[in-house]
Amino acid sequence: CVYGSFASKRHAVIIARREANKRGFTPESGKQLQLLTDGVPDLEQYGKSFFSVATHTLDVIHVVEKLWEAGGCIHPEGSDALKEWVEEQKQRLYGGQVRAIIGELVRHWTDTPKTGPGNKGKRERLRQISTYLKKRTTMMNYDELLAEDLEVSTGQIEGAVKYVLGLRCDHGGMRWIKERAEAILQLRCIDINGDWEAFVDYVHDSAQRQAMERGHAVRIQQQDPNQLPEVA
Repeated sequence: CVYGSFASKRHAVIIARREANKRGFTPESGKQLQLLTDGVPDLEQYGKSFFSVATHTLDVIHVVEKLWEAGGCIHPEGSDALKEWVEEQKQRLYGGQVRAIIGELVRHWTDTPKTGPGNKGKRERLRQISTYLKKRTTMMNYDELLAEDLEVSTGQIEGAVKYVLGLRCDHGGMRWIKERAEAILQLRCIDINGDWEAFVDYVHDSAQRQAMERGHAVRIQQQDPNQLPEVA
């Protein structure tokens, strides 16, 4: 099932909870459920609220991006030393050695002088990245996840976004009102899910019923777009 919306992150998590329940993955089912996020704090919070018993995973691609940023504070940009350092940290990452990575970042932060060209910025970035990882160590057990054949990145979802939304709405010269784009996005999801004929029948039957109740034809088009959904 494909679903997309320009509504709030909370709405997205509510929809995910609803769809999981429909498929038998209720909190009481005891079935394994995994939730992947990109580390955004509010998504993490909503995930804990609506998926308290799920396995919460931080997208490994976002972690690798953090490692490249940290590596740029240690080695010159574009250097072989930087590439080798990031590759070493990736091996640690997939090997379940997250704390070793954090320890190395903290060591480099300590070893970077407080004064000198660019050192203040480097120290701040290293501090922020090490803190970011430290707060999410329980979400980065990639060695265990891979051993259980579970997902470690949101690549499939990002690919779906490009296909569902980008292919239709992201072209040169296009300008969208968010509420109008919401309607297009919902129609796109209906089509991709194979429900287009059922949707057409539903619209036809609803319009016919309203016409009979009101005594005049119902105009499907409207001047003002509907508001974005707030709750499921």
